[in-house]
Amino acid sequence: MQIKFFEFNPVFVRTYVLFDETKEAAIIDCGAYTDEEQQRLKKFIDTNELKVKYLLNTHLHFDHILGNQFIYKTYGLKPQYHEMEELMPGLRKQTVVFGLPIDYEPVGAEHYIEDGDIISFGNIRLKALLTPGHSPGSLSFYSEENDCVFTGDVLFHHDIGRTDLWGGSEETLISSIQNKLLPLPENTEIYPGHGPSTTVKEEKQHNPKIKIIQ
Repeated sequence: MQIKFFEFNPVFVRTYVLFDETKEAAIIDCGAYTDEEQQRLKKFIDTNELKVKYLLNTHLHFDHILGNQFIYKTYGLKPQYHEMEELMPGLRKQTVVFGLPIDYEPVGAEHYIEDGDIISFGNIRLKALLTPGHSPGSLSFYSEENDCVFTGDVLFHHDIGRTDLWGGSEETLISSIQNKLLPLPENTEIYPGHGPSTTVKEEKQHNPKIKIIQ
């Protein structure tokens, strides 16, 4: 599996493009906000002749979905995410709080993802792990074959997700990390929604908030 990431929008969300030799691909958390960002993503997809099969969202906080409408208009793909995410306010109501001019609501879900679902494209398999706490239905996407997990805003390099936004719960977040992420093999690479990648081992040993959890 090849992994390409972009940092998009004023909040520096990491948007991931996953693909392999079959050219089938999935996008995780398309945060492309400006025309320039959207065209940069499209150029990468077109240059590599990728066939985008899925648009996946770890959660529906505004910074992670700013590019969903672009992907729908360009590739005809609706996003997939956990149904609990729809308990939060829509994009326009969220962006008002953060001062971003958004005058539309992105297209809704193609399909709801449940805990344990397998998303397959090319020779890649991602297992959906329900990891709420940062938001009501946050998902992490785990590739056992490729020793990596995409955690959205649940777990970061030496930090954990905030819980003061819509649908957040510190108790629930800690439970998600304890029960779903820390048990993964220690060599598992963590690709978060913001900031640098890390590993389960690194976070167990050096994340001050993980030490509190443990």
